[in-house]
Amino acid sequence: MSTMALDTSRPLPRPAAAARGRILVADDQPAVREALRLLLKPHGYQVRTVASPAAVLAELAHPGLRYDMLIMDLNYARDTTTGQEGLELVSRVREVDPFLPIMVMTAWSTVPLAVATMREGVCDFIEKPWDNARVLAAVDAHVTAGDRRRRTQRLEADALVVQRRLLARPVPSVQGFDIGVAWHFAEPLGGDAYVAARRPDGRLAVAIADVCGKGMPAALLMASTLATLEDLVEAALPPAQVCAQLSRILAPRLGDERFVSLVFAVLDPALGTLEYANAGHPAPLLLHADGRTSRLTAGGPVLGVLTEARYEEGRLPLGPGDRLALFTDGVAEAAGTDGEELGEARLLARLGEWRDRPAAAASAAVLELARAFAGGSLADDATAVVVDTLAGIE
Repeated sequence: MSTMALDTSRPLPRPAAAARGRILVADDQPAVREALRLLLKPHGYQVRTVASPAAVLAELAHPGLRYDMLIMDLNYARDTTTGQEGLELVSRVREVDPFLPIMVMTAWSTVPLAVATMREGVCDFIEKPWDNARVLAAVDAHVTAGDRRRRTQRLEADALVVQRRLLARPVPSVQGFDIGVAWHFAEPLGGDAYVAARRPDGRLAVAIADVCGKGMPAALLMASTLATLEDLVEAALPPAQVCAQLSRILAPRLGDERFVSLVFAVLDPALGTLEYANAGHPAPLLLHADGRTSRLTAGGPVLGVLTEARYEEGRLPLGPGDRLALFTDGVAEAAGTDGEELGEARLLARLGEWRDRPAAAASAAVLELARAFAGGSLADDATAVVVDTLAGIE
């Protein structure tokens, strides 16, 4: 029999009769199976009954069908009192379909057995003989909740594909610059993003952004922010104006306690200048070839809090061999086991040591430094962008 996992990223078709859901009932007693079928069918459920764990797994592996709930006995022919056979079946079902609601029924209930089933991910535990009203109410609640979980999982899967595609885009080749990007998400979806794009006049526009929060809400908000930001980049607006317009656009979209931090910079290889605005983001570091360091602090508040926010614009000289490092707070605030943060000073020292590394290797090393300092894993999203000015710049 096949126990391959179901693909839950897309809904499978339901038979027309399954108006409220498709239920699989598993019990080795024909009378129990028939009683549950007669109970559920008049309430709009399509019911399929089977008599063994093997038949359950075969049904769940059936191509083209998706069940909305499994109601199963814990005891079958092999073991009629301990529930061990049922616990093994629950574990196998979870491998096949991790989102399927499972309700277990048994006439041999004990507290340890109930606890064991819940640990395996069972959503409800019913003693035989059962109360019809309670069973119907529980089935309705769990089918609804299961359908909601599947929809959420599909949304997350779609969002993950979109976000990975955005972040995994090839780093552009811009004459006069070497660009490297590295990123890590603490959860499958995250709230960090970056932009690196050549403007029509040959200047390089680079930005890094961070949404307050993690997971699906942060990812959706960042996707919206990134789309708007890319439109503003195409418009060739100066950095302060980009921040002001983006803040005004984002303000109606953000809920309470939500905001976006951003640094937007334009590097001009012809004039040898770096113009930027910082909207409440950790200050990027410009390591000059002569050993000096500049912090990009000029700007204003985080985006989306004030609809009419104003931003100061900073301007710095840019010469051959200069290195610009942008990063999110997940890098600088990476905490060691003693609670101490990595901090700007440690990061700056290592960036100086890595001057002979190309930008891509340096950006990856920034994340590895933060990860190692935090004991091997990062608790927050972390992104690093490194831009080197090449010898051809004047």
